[in-house]
Amino acid sequence: MTSDRGYDLRRAGADLATAGLWDGAGVASDGAWTFVIDPARLPVADFRGAALDSRLAAAGQLFVGLAGERTDGRRHVPDALRAGVAAALTRCWDGAPPDPLFSGPAPDGATVLLSRDPEAALAVLAGRWRSFCPARIAAVTGTNGKTTTKDLLAALAGAAARVHATAGNLNNDLGLPLTLLGLRRDHDVAVVEMGASRAGDIDRLAALATPQVGVITNASGAHLEGFGSLAEIVRTKGALLDHLTPDGTAVLNADSPGFDAWRERSPCPVISWGRTAGDHRWSWRPAPAGGRGVVTLDGRELAVPLPGEHNGANLVAAWLAARALTGRAPDAARALAGFVASPHRSRLIAAGGLWLLDDCYNANPASMLSAAAALADLPGGGRRLAVLGAMGELGADAAALHLDTGRRLCAAGLDALWVVGEPAAALAAGFREAGGDAVVCADAAAAAAALAAAVRPGDRILFKGSRSAAVERALDAFLAHLGGAAPDRETR
Repeated sequence: MTSDRGYDLRRAGADLATAGLWDGAGVASDGAWTFVIDPARLPVADFRGAALDSRLAAAGQLFVGLAGERTDGRRHVPDALRAGVAAALTRCWDGAPPDPLFSGPAPDGATVLLSRDPEAALAVLAGRWRSFCPARIAAVTGTNGKTTTKDLLAALAGAAARVHATAGNLNNDLGLPLTLLGLRRDHDVAVVEMGASRAGDIDRLAALATPQVGVITNASGAHLEGFGSLAEIVRTKGALLDHLTPDGTAVLNADSPGFDAWRERSPCPVISWGRTAGDHRWSWRPAPAGGRGVVTLDGRELAVPLPGEHNGANLVAAWLAARALTGRAPDAARALAGFVASPHRSRLIAAGGLWLLDDCYNANPASMLSAAAALADLPGGGRRLAVLGAMGELGADAAALHLDTGRRLCAAGLDALWVVGEPAAALAAGFREAGGDAVVCADAAAAAAALAAAVRPGDRILFKGSRSAAVERALDAFLAHLGGAAPDRETR
């Protein structure tokens, strides 16, 4: 069905035909294009892995040319073919003939698979390829901590097995298929991340991955614009459990809203963990120095490679999941030596006598409060400050949630706050209502300048906001204010 190297093109065409997503292919030979309707007439070739960006597509991969907000990937199929991809997949031409894709030069050996719905076709190919690969898969979802838990789990499992994992947070209807198509037959295990912004998302993704281990980190109020309620978030995350294999295991946070519903929903044995509930109890304490901490899990001490108690919870979930995935207790000290999280997630920077916590990638009320709490455990002993952006996708209650989060940040001991842009102004208003000092800055540059004028040696500063706020721009500008040099160090 597949070669030892990768996914056979003829098999891929037949799989698309079975799914009703095959509309033929253009095959180049002797400088001319030939239209092929029978998948059995495709060239004898295979591909391994897939890419959506022609600039990043590697030789031997499948380039998938989709229509996007900024560009149409169909236009870049010729570039990908010239770069040496094994084949391309794109939509059928819906304009007046001739099809411009097949009107130009025909690179010898080039193959372009056509489908009226290439995004659905990508998912079909990913699901089929996953079925050909023997790797045991762990899938991670949850409101907060998905990417960090995935990174920790991949590192822990990778110490004893050949592991494949989601790159960054490619966790949606496009990212997960790319991850699955990156599997090799010699991988022992894989760790995939699944994100959701509306009901049904996790159900589709989990059906593709069919994991042996399912991890739900937690459920809290995020993406409420798409979900509408916490109850719907709990239901959506729980769909992961419906697609566990018969020999599967669910790893669930007993302290999270929704735990009882998840435990009842799981068709497989449940490994539960929590501070005060669950089969496996854990506690956390700050490390004497360095801004990190130590988790005690069932009497076993684990050094947490990232700051904050919330990252202790992520490590607990990852450790238990790694044991379920590989069948052996991970050696955390060895596996996590030199661990580095994905960009803009709990990155600790020492610069100019200050300690900076770069958690810019995303934000919601719960993760804002967790990250702010982590400042108390950083070295330096100075004030706890924050530069924050708005929290996106909170729906009709966005203003009230920003106000409440601002109040709670002040009550939690944050000393001063700078917010970036008018969408975050309610954070500052809530902070002031609770008695704190807060400044609304027009943009990232203004926030960086205001912060630079106010800091003192030893201050500990959080940078955080939703992806749309791009608070990393304020961080970069602030580092430039410190002299433009690189940070003293990014601690590990």
